Amino acid sequence: MDIRLLLGSTNLYEFKYLLPEITVFIGAFVLFLLDIVMKNSETKKRIFLWISILFLALSMLSFSFKNAFFKDVFSGTYTIDTLGMFSKIFEIVLTLMVLPFLHTYMNKKNTFYYEVYYITFLSLLGMMTLSSSYNLIVIYVSLEMVSISFYIMTALFRGSFISKEGAYKYLIIGGISIIIALYGAAFMYGASKSLDIRAIMFSYNDTNSVYLIVGMILFLLAFAIKIGIIPFHFWLPDAYTAAPTPITGFMASAGKLAFFIPLLRLVPYVNQYLYSSWMISVSILAAITMIVGNALALVQSDLKRLLAYSSIAHSGYILSVLSSNSSMGLKAAIYFVFVYSIMGLGAFLVLSVLEQSDEWNNQLSEIGGLYRNTGFLSISFAVFIFALLGIPPTIGFVGKALVFLGLAIKNIYWLGFVLILATAISTGYYVRIVVLMFMKDVEIHFKPHYDILENVSIGLLVFLTFALGMLPFVLWNGISNISEFLFKIANLR
Repeated sequence: MDIRLLLGSTNLYEFKYLLPEITVFIGAFVLFLLDIVMKNSETKKRIFLWISILFLALSMLSFSFKNAFFKDVFSGTYTIDTLGMFSKIFEIVLTLMVLPFLHTYMNKKNTFYYEVYYITFLSLLGMMTLSSSYNLIVIYVSLEMVSISFYIMTALFRGSFISKEGAYKYLIIGGISIIIALYGAAFMYGASKSLDIRAIMFSYNDTNSVYLIVGMILFLLAFAIKIGIIPFHFWLPDAYTAAPTPITGFMASAGKLAFFIPLLRLVPYVNQYLYSSWMISVSILAAITMIVGNALALVQSDLKRLLAYSSIAHSGYILSVLSSNSSMGLKAAIYFVFVYSIMGLGAFLVLSVLEQSDEWNNQLSEIGGLYRNTGFLSISFAVFIFALLGIPPTIGFVGKALVFLGLAIKNIYWLGFVLILATAISTGYYVRIVVLMFMKDVEIHFKPHYDILENVSIGLLVFLTFALGMLPFVLWNGISNISEFLFKIANLR
């Protein structure tokens, strides 16, 4: 689309729909200016934390000024709908929960990088714009914004060789994925003469089918790399291990959520001509990711790498039900993306607290007897582990049950069997963690310390893990409406 045409047709009134994004951008700019004018001190550290929390709260508040449930703004380049709003609120809340841990983590390591606050804001801004667009250019720019922010945050602790290695791998493979996305966008635009994914999907015909399919494959490949689908996952365990643990949790929760949203938006537009190719390719990738991800997690001795491979396996669970290309499948996928962001973040935040101790090295053996020293932290970690495994009455159980139901409705029983097999494999390493924490008689020589904000964040995540598991309709009703609305809009076009 011609930028002059876009600017000429833009009503300034439409900027009210961008208030949450504008607030986050202003927050990043204010933090950047404060970093320049303020001298390093304990006061500056506290000011940065509380100003960050303030701007995130203001961004949440600004959603109340929106009065549209579906609206294309800025000449169709940006879409305001319930999925986008719901995703952005979730991303802001997840960021709010991470910041206190990041603040404490840097204090304990005596390496306080003020840049991390406004870089986190910029990554959040990219996630928010990624969650609200069908436009290829906006998606591409948003991907770049999130990816570059993650590269920087992964390499924050430059003194560590592991940090450097993980950051380099992430940078190189992430850069390749961005190039692949750009080539895919070029093919799709050339085939359809449109930058809107919805119009691109409806433009499929015998004349442009080859170019369109090649473009779609390249574009989906870029997202497969971003969410860690096997065999495009090689960067993820190293990057997750290299990054500061709060940042790892942020990437695994808010980042994964944002990267999945464009794929979720695509599902209602997969027509009958593309369905067979979509189902076969997506289901095979999902099956490989579920089995191999859990098998690799089973042999890990480093807890962060174990949770990284667990994250890969969960991407496979989500992808599996997307292969069904149905309203029920989309509902299950949306539900699972959101619930994983809760339980996945909770597990990484517990590790972040443990990592504050100088004696902690993230080894699985070190967690033995942890219950003796910190009951709250051990119980919280056990709750998140059981949720990741899918034990009732946690949100993980509801999520996996819905995924299986979504596959069964479309008679994709073989993939449901793979899901059950993958879950059985994961039992080996999840149960081992809980057994070590509560049943191994080992003397622990350190006691984790965490402040009130960290307590509140972990406690809230534990509450949500149980509450949404026992009362799933609280989240499910809203997600059902979102899925049905997306399919309704697709059918009207």
